[in-house]
Amino acid sequence: MARPRVFVSSTYYDLKYIRASLEGFIESLGFEAILFERGNIPFHSDTPLDQSCYHEVENADIFVLIVGGRYGSPTSDSHHTTGQPLEGHLSITRREFNSAQERDIPTFILVDNAVRSEHYTYLQNKNNKDIKYAHVDNVAVFHFLDEILEKGQNNPVYNFEKVTEIESWLREQWAGLFRDLLRSKSQQQQLSALNIQIRELQLANETLKNYLEAVVRKVDPNNSDEIVKIEKQKAEENKKNLELQKNNFIIYLMEHFSLKEEDIKSLVENPSDIQELISLMNTFIDKNHSIDDFKETMLRPMPQILYNKARETLGKPLIDF
Repeated sequence: MARPRVFVSSTYYDLKYIRASLEGFIESLGFEAILFERGNIPFHSDTPLDQSCYHEVENADIFVLIVGGRYGSPTSDSHHTTGQPLEGHLSITRREFNSAQERDIPTFILVDNAVRSEHYTYLQNKNNKDIKYAHVDNVAVFHFLDEILEKGQNNPVYNFEKVTEIESWLREQWAGLFRDLLRSKSQQQQLSALNIQIRELQLANETLKNYLEAVVRKVDPNNSDEIVKIEKQKAEENKKNLELQKNNFIIYLMEHFSLKEEDIKSLVENPSDIQELISLMNTFIDKNHSIDDFKETMLRPMPQILYNKARETLGKPLIDF
């Protein structure tokens, strides 16, 4: 059975003792630890070594990033001169992180507590170039942290001092990940069963409709076509009403302005432009509400889209806002 593959990304020399400990921890859980020093990354003779690492990140199931005091070596495609500042260049670790983010691989980020503390100092003194930081070799580390923290998702960060803290946090996080996976699988099974039930109801409804049409034609053959036509029209009308009830703009009108169903339908069907819509709305609105609220709402793109969606449901041409 294939094991979950966990890619461990960090600078090497300053964090090698943590990497070694993490490797043992990951393997003890039955997962496969992917570390370049372990030799389980296939390197290709026709490409730079770091490019093989990025490719291996894309094949990982979990990505663990450790941020310490070193920024690390520039990527092979960076135009970097030895001895020059690294702020303008991607490090290999940073590129590995970006590769994981691009593939939306579950990512877990560990930051040395001393580095995180100095990051707070850096944020207060960004414009002061004379400050010397004790725990980082380059302010590019702080730039990297800024990038991590600005992510909208998939960027859980844990500050650590001891390796045991790392293991405890990762164990808890991965247990939660596994629990979510089980719940997701259960929900998918429930949705699948519900879809089957809905399909069965649709088939039963179609069978019942055909049966009733056959009965009508037999009982009243002279008027059967007209009866069937009227019932189909009623069914289509009910379907449109249900679609309207699900439209968020219609819900907004009902809840915010307490409009009646027939008034809302008139608002959707009758106007031919925005002026007529506002004028008609003004006749329905009561003294407890302001037409200005409605005007302001209709200036926004989403209500306009939803309103035209309601008109489309009723077979009316779209209004140009």
